Amino acid sequence: MTRLRAPFCSIVLAGLAVVALVLLGANLAPRRGQVMAIAWEAPETGVSSSGNYTTYVPIAVRLHDRGYVVPFGTIMYGDVNDAEGLQVMREAGSRWVTTFFVWSTVEPTEGTYDWSSFDAKALNASTAGMQVFALFTGNPTWAALSPDGPVSNTLALVKVTVAMAERYDCDGVDDAPGSPCVHYWSFYPEPDRESRWGHNGREFAAMLCQVSPAIRAADPQAQVLIGGLAYDWFVEDGGPFVRSFLSDTLLRLNATCPGGARAAIDAVAFHYYPISGERWPTIRDKALEIRSVMAQHGVGDLPLMCPEAGYWSSPKHGSSEPFQAQWLVQMYVRGLSVGIQYMAWYKVYDDAVAGSEADAFPDRTCGLLRLDGSRKPSYYAYQTMTRELEVARYLRPFTYPTVEGYVFKTPTGREKTVLWAQGAALNVPFPYRCLYLVDKLGTRQTIVDGDPTNDLDGLVNGRVTLRVRTNDPAYVEPCY
Repeated sequence: MTRLRAPFCSIVLAGLAVVALVLLGANLAPRRGQVMAIAWEAPETGVSSSGNYTTYVPIAVRLHDRGYVVPFGTIMYGDVNDAEGLQVMREAGSRWVTTFFVWSTVEPTEGTYDWSSFDAKALNASTAGMQVFALFTGNPTWAALSPDGPVSNTLALVKVTVAMAERYDCDGVDDAPGSPCVHYWSFYPEPDRESRWGHNGREFAAMLCQVSPAIRAADPQAQVLIGGLAYDWFVEDGGPFVRSFLSDTLLRLNATCPGGARAAIDAVAFHYYPISGERWPTIRDKALEIRSVMAQHGVGDLPLMCPEAGYWSSPKHGSSEPFQAQWLVQMYVRGLSVGIQYMAWYKVYDDAVAGSEADAFPDRTCGLLRLDGSRKPSYYAYQTMTRELEVARYLRPFTYPTVEGYVFKTPTGREKTVLWAQGAALNVPFPYRCLYLVDKLGTRQTIVDGDPTNDLDGLVNGRVTLRVRTNDPAYVEPCY
């Protein structure tokens, strides 16, 4: 089965083999839910076969924290099903899936709708307990000159998005079969590309100003976003992306749209790969810059989302499977520390065997599973991370010389720290008489004060001292 590539990976990552080696040599890249199972009878949808099923209903609210959204997702741009990794990612703890809503597939000719492809995606995701982050794309030729650029038939765009929002609002009225819920709608993949909307922030804003209120009128729960910005490899650097696009769009929304940018959008989405390590060594740095642009236009407090991010594992392109695993954990915890609500890993499966002739570009080995379906260390790192952090909220940085760490708070009030050494490995004390230590792949230890093997200060002194290794994330929390 052919799997669709990410918009950014398929275009930009083609030239990253050299960049990866530079980043690694400069040591830039390393620095850089609760679910209910409900038995149900399968509806007559044409999507699933007959029999008994288990639906995993994602609960965004965790215990008493009504503001919590599970941040862990994955990407399935083509089909959303088990063949593309739906169940294996559910087992890994993914609670979101980023996928395309292709207008030209849904409405190939004006006024003629075929919802079947997205119906299947939405229902399969819902059945697996995943929320859908939908990326609107694929303008039909009768409505636009470009599949991802300005639309000439805006009335048709508004009409299809209203029908879309109503069909997937799961309110029991005119719903898709099975009544799946889709509330997150992001418009156009990397719209800041020069050949898409890049120099047309004014037109993009005008489009959002019409589409956004129409969608919300159909579904009051709907969240409308500026599509995942590349915000990298800018035109002035010889690349295809327009740096001013976000600012231009927000400026125009504030000037012309009733209620301004705040009324037109609910969040801003961007993508992250370690392309420009000298500019943004980590996802934190890029997120903070984007948020500063938002703040200049009065929307700095709106959520950020990262519906596409990844890293490859092929030694041919300067990486390795262990390095991919550590980078994954670092990216996620850094992102959570700056308030990114949702991050989706690109991608589930590799497209090539590392080192083979087909391993021509770095993105070919961004998967958590190898081409043959076997699980890479990054899969287990993802699974461990979701288990350790699914109900945790970022609290503060962990401060210790030459250590990078982030402290999270669990619903029980206990603190959980994710940390690694930035330079040489070193011993770090924790003020616990007993602690749990979990490495990035899930191996768990219980260590008590004075443990002759694992408490490295060798004393019964009310604290436990651990060895923290270079760029090797570990989870530490007090015993229950």
